[in-house]
Amino acid sequence: MKPDDQHIKSIEEVERIAYLIAGYLRNSLSNQEHDELDEWITASERNQLFFEELTDPAVIRDELRRMGEPDTGAILQRLKGGIKFNSPAKKKTGVNFINYAVAASILLLVGLFYFFNRMEYFKQHLEKPLTNQSILPGGNYAMLTLADGRSINLAVAENGLLDSSSGSDVLKTADGQLSYENPDGRMVAYHILQTSVGGQYSVLLPDGTRVWLNSSSSLKYPVAFTGKERVVELKGEGYFEVTKSIDSKKPEIKKPFIVKVGEHAAIEVLGTRFNVNAYGDEPYIATTLLEGRVKAGDLQGGGLQKELSPGQQAHTGLMGETEVVSGVNTELAVAWKNGEFKFKNATINEIMRQVSRWYGAEIVYEDKVDYHFTATIYRNEPVEKLLGILEATKGVKFRLEGRKIFINR
Repeated sequence: MKPDDQHIKSIEEVERIAYLIAGYLRNSLSNQEHDELDEWITASERNQLFFEELTDPAVIRDELRRMGEPDTGAILQRLKGGIKFNSPAKKKTGVNFINYAVAASILLLVGLFYFFNRMEYFKQHLEKPLTNQSILPGGNYAMLTLADGRSINLAVAENGLLDSSSGSDVLKTADGQLSYENPDGRMVAYHILQTSVGGQYSVLLPDGTRVWLNSSSSLKYPVAFTGKERVVELKGEGYFEVTKSIDSKKPEIKKPFIVKVGEHAAIEVLGTRFNVNAYGDEPYIATTLLEGRVKAGDLQGGGLQKELSPGQQAHTGLMGETEVVSGVNTELAVAWKNGEFKFKNATINEIMRQVSRWYGAEIVYEDKVDYHFTATIYRNEPVEKLLGILEATKGVKFRLEGRKIFINR
């Protein structure tokens, strides 16, 4: 796929692409038409994202509610004749599907019309130079609190040995990661790694487990894992790659790795990769499993813990009650760790919670915005670019004043 955008250049092409996508929904495309659609999708990342959004049933249902808006009506009159299928659609059972496909076909014309007409605005907006109003993205910032209460600002600390007073060598590596080596094991001491708004950091724990912390998060952990369990405490969001054993010389000894979240919730694993989103402003604690197996739920057990398989996500409430959701898009959960915002059918509220934490911005809603968004944006971009992409995607407007982002329709 080419990183540059291959824009739609005429209303005839708009109608042609609408025909192809609607035919895809109706399962009526010929092999040649399938190839034509594939060529358009792979021409640019924007085309692929747009295709994914327009063929998402949830997005279509959301957009169909807007079909009665005044500006949409005029476009419908102009474009509704654009989809005329040359070959009959394969039979689908039920009238509802036929109505859905017809409505979706018209919607595709409307959506592609907006797509076509906003291209110049989109390009101009993203090419605007930064001003003194710009809100820049976060970065590799964190504070390390040692067992004796001393704090180290990792953003300005030099690479190399930072401390060894707690029975373990604490180092800052050349790639900006915290690392623990030569743990004594005879001292019981805890460190706290904390990121503020707009910060992120990673740490290699004494057992070889690697943890990435998102913004406004903290991780409390021992400088050496002793006893029968490896226990850490998380606030905010963290991505974990847990080693299966803490002693390579005694691989038969398996000590579970436990992530405590709040007073009632915990995640228990042996060796695995998973993400935990436990921000206080989110509706639940979300544990997303990428590899291995974990148990998530009530800290005390009592039958409330649920075991996850890869591709599943646990939603845990304040009292440890847990629901398991299957077939989740794990890329969405770990996009932040890979330097991206990745949204699929996300509400403006869900998006702005992430924006607020990463850019340190206050969000002000001047209107109710009931739209859903699908987009992928790099986290190292200034906030104006992110807002410009969202504006170009849907009928929402943003106004930036200082560190406040105002949202209206």
